[in-house]
Amino acid sequence: MQNGTSNAAHDEVKPRAWTKSEDIARRMLNLTFSLSVAQEPLTTEHIINDPEIGYTSPSRESRIKAFARDRESLASLGVHIREASDSHNAKNEQRSWEIDRTSTHADTAALSPYDAEEAVAAIDQIFALHADDPARWPLQMARTKLCETAGISPEGSSTQPLNIKRDLTNLWNAFSRRRPASFTYRDARGNENIHTVDLYGSFERGSYVYLVGRDHGADGLRTFRTDRVVSAKSSPESSRPYVIPSEFDITGSQFLPFDFSACNPVLAEFSFSPGVGAHEIELITKGRGETRDEEDGSTQWSVDVRDVDAAARFALEHAHIGLSVRGPKVLVDCVNLIKQKAVMAHEQQ
Repeated sequence: MQNGTSNAAHDEVKPRAWTKSEDIARRMLNLTFSLSVAQEPLTTEHIINDPEIGYTSPSRESRIKAFARDRESLASLGVHIREASDSHNAKNEQRSWEIDRTSTHADTAALSPYDAEEAVAAIDQIFALHADDPARWPLQMARTKLCETAGISPEGSSTQPLNIKRDLTNLWNAFSRRRPASFTYRDARGNENIHTVDLYGSFERGSYVYLVGRDHGADGLRTFRTDRVVSAKSSPESSRPYVIPSEFDITGSQFLPFDFSACNPVLAEFSFSPGVGAHEIELITKGRGETRDEEDGSTQWSVDVRDVDAAARFALEHAHIGLSVRGPKVLVDCVNLIKQKAVMAHEQQ
């Protein structure tokens, strides 16, 4: 204890960060799942740019190479990804990919019960650290198969974590079966309401996980934070299954730092210097707002911002790659004020 302030917060045990091998395993799992549930083959660009799959390198070439390595690794495990037969037809110049269901197999005979039990224990360790993250839930299906091979009960395993949130599991089950999910949700003001939602996807922002889908009551797309789900019912078999619209793009539902404010939005104008690649711009803008190329090679970005101070800091954080503010004046003034304060603080040191 120092200055009468408790250090209890610093004594809290925080979940460890994911290792590189775990990131790769998670990425391959997400890739397999995305291709399995897709209603049509996925293009290379979709795969390497989808944040839910997990190719995060800023270099497009590196992401393509990682995708090729993942295909080889998955093939060695019995999961074969092939190029779609119509990948190079006149209507589609991009390469596209799909699961080769005739060649893909799960050779459980090659896995000993002991190895299967060890794999179950490893999955449970991940669950214990990240039980509330929907991105981890597809492991549940693999876990069930491994339990069968190991000869242990999926429900009765001694390694089954106790803190898996049943309500979120109900949401995942509804999504995986494409049935409407019904849950009680507490909003930022503390109000609780029951929502029935066709879940379309999920994404992570900071330490939070968000679900996106069509809210039946609002008859439109809505975003929900998983930690604000109070309770969720099991999806009834009688519910009519839904289809995720082919035009749905989850990037349009993702948040940027300047979205969190009760203030009315103002249209901000940003500029990317000549030479900033299209993919870099996509990673920063999340596909939000509108971009246009200028004759001098720069790219202008127009987007609504609610928190002007956060927008100014966002621009300064990305200034090293050529992002600058053009307007409105209130945003330009905020950027200059932050710079002045930084200079004054440096001079006083």
